[in-house]
Amino acid sequence: IQIYMNTQFKEKQFFPSTKVLPPPYHTLEHDGICFVYDTSNCVLFRVDHLTKEFLDFCLKYPFEEAKKRFLRKNVSDLEVCENIFNEVEIMAQHGLFTQPDYTLTPEKFQHLLDERYSRAWNKLELALSESCNLACKYCYCATSRDMPSKGLMTEQVARMAITWLFAFSGKSEQVSITFFGGEPLLNKPVIRFSLEYSQHLAKLHGKKVFYSMTTNGTLLDDEIIGYIKKYNFGLMVSLDGPQKLHDKQCPTQGGKGSYEMAVKGIKRLMARRRAVTVRGTMVHPLPNMMELIKFYEDFGFTRIVLGKAINSVNASPVDCDNSDFEEYFKQEDKVLIPWILNKLENGENPKYYPYNNIVRDLENGGFSPNVSPFHCGACRGTSTVGADGKLYPCHRFGGMKEWQIGDIFDGPDYNKCKEFWKKYYEIVSQKCASCWLWSICKGPCPWEIANADGTFRDPVFCDRMEQFVKKAFYVYYKKSLFSK
Repeated sequence: IQIYMNTQFKEKQFFPSTKVLPPPYHTLEHDGICFVYDTSNCVLFRVDHLTKEFLDFCLKYPFEEAKKRFLRKNVSDLEVCENIFNEVEIMAQHGLFTQPDYTLTPEKFQHLLDERYSRAWNKLELALSESCNLACKYCYCATSRDMPSKGLMTEQVARMAITWLFAFSGKSEQVSITFFGGEPLLNKPVIRFSLEYSQHLAKLHGKKVFYSMTTNGTLLDDEIIGYIKKYNFGLMVSLDGPQKLHDKQCPTQGGKGSYEMAVKGIKRLMARRRAVTVRGTMVHPLPNMMELIKFYEDFGFTRIVLGKAINSVNASPVDCDNSDFEEYFKQEDKVLIPWILNKLENGENPKYYPYNNIVRDLENGGFSPNVSPFHCGACRGTSTVGADGKLYPCHRFGGMKEWQIGDIFDGPDYNKCKEFWKKYYEIVSQKCASCWLWSICKGPCPWEIANADGTFRDPVFCDRMEQFVKKAFYVYYKKSLFSK
């Protein structure tokens, strides 16, 4: 263990030589409601249109020049202008015009890297099966993996992975094991073994084990449902909508529809477990999302997640394109947000609520200005053990040779783990560090900007993220009115 933990990584010049700071604040508007986001304090203000207009001037001109220009444009409202100037000066005293610096020095970054890989490691994903009984048309596994395996994880590999996890979990009171695929339920014997063996080690070490799994539901049986219920699995079921839509997107390997098999398994699960989350994948052309949500509600799901088919490494014909995102924004504005707000106003929790995390952060006082250079648990908590024992940053990188970070027999290569994040930070810090949104968005998903050759490219989808955050601000503001 000490050999792993004390591995030193030779410093490379990954950091940009020039630094561009983000603006001190950012103004935005949605459906007639104006906001100002203070980038240094990471807090949100609701303002009127004239205040927003003056603050826009202040981003272009020195303060006194901005006042003169604003007065010339609004000469008939001198009293209003003076009130705005006074309010903005008060905001300035509280740091509104302070430019933040989200970037890290190489020394600080290295310190955070070393700290990240000196702590206990208490999470692991097991790709129990790298094959699937379905042939979903949008699945990235067949197109992005350059060394696809159709194998099943052996008991030996599972034993090594679970042993390693407990050995490196340190003083953590809980370890987490995620069963993934392909379709993990194609390998029920190793699920059974993994549960029994991890429970055995948990008793020896005085720890608890949290299990989670993603499944297409077609192979759920009473035995597996019994495990899910007994150990209170975190669970997500994939179902793409009504039968006609689901069968079109998710045929079996033989080309037949899979809806009836999925529904049979999911209904059997729901008979014994109340809370079931569904993930529906939307492809081109984008479907009517409200119809999807109504279908999932009537089906009995307690939480709804809707994703869009995107393959950043090798796009498929059914991937969502710009026209689909435009359609998504229209449906958001016209139907989805009014539906969510109506639910919130009536004291209900919307089963589809993609803005929940941002709204919750705002309700808890805002965001942290200390932006972590690590977007997620890649090369850490989401590290995935392939069926053959190879290690990957997360399940999306599975089977991609240039992204391997070791194997479970010798453990993760800490040098590769650190280099992963160095290369990522080198790319995102050049663009994200000058963006007002970084403290909220935290940077792009690493897989979405990954190349098959083991490099990263410039961040993408930034405009889409800005649209999403703007609408989350709007939902937060509207929700705050319901309690008044």
